[in-house]
Amino acid sequence: MVNDQSGVSNGQKYSSWFVFVVAIFVTCLITANITAVKLVTVFGFVLPAGIIIFPISYIFGDILTEVYGYRQARRVIWLGFFCNLIAVVAIWVGQVLPPASFWDGQTAYERILGYAPGCFLPRFLPIWWGSLPTLLSWRR
Repeated sequence: MVNDQSGVSNGQKYSSWFVFVVAIFVTCLITANITAVKLVTVFGFVLPAGIIIFPISYIFGDILTEVYGYRQARRVIWLGFFCNLIAVVAIWVGQVLPPASFWDGQTAYERILGYAPGCFLPRFLPIWWGSLPTLLSWRR
């Protein structure tokens, strides 16, 4: 049975829309961080490729705050932080593990994904810092 006020059934803790918004938010954060290594030219400006997907995370962050409240949005931002951390650790472990003898992509892997561990905090701090004012402005 569905509760009319929250859209959450008695057996669920979160609505399916909440899970969808959280998944899009976290996916945008991780994707933006991975694609940020590539530099692209947009209207004459050299920018990281992550600039294309990163703004979507702000839109979904605002949706989280407006619809689900400050507390839930803050929890999702921390979830995004930890999911990014897991991705960075997995990338780093993949880099330090010895490659198969026949695989010739180690140099490319290190060149592209090797920046992930060193860029984790510099990439996450703007996410956190940019989301904080929005979260505080919606706080009731």
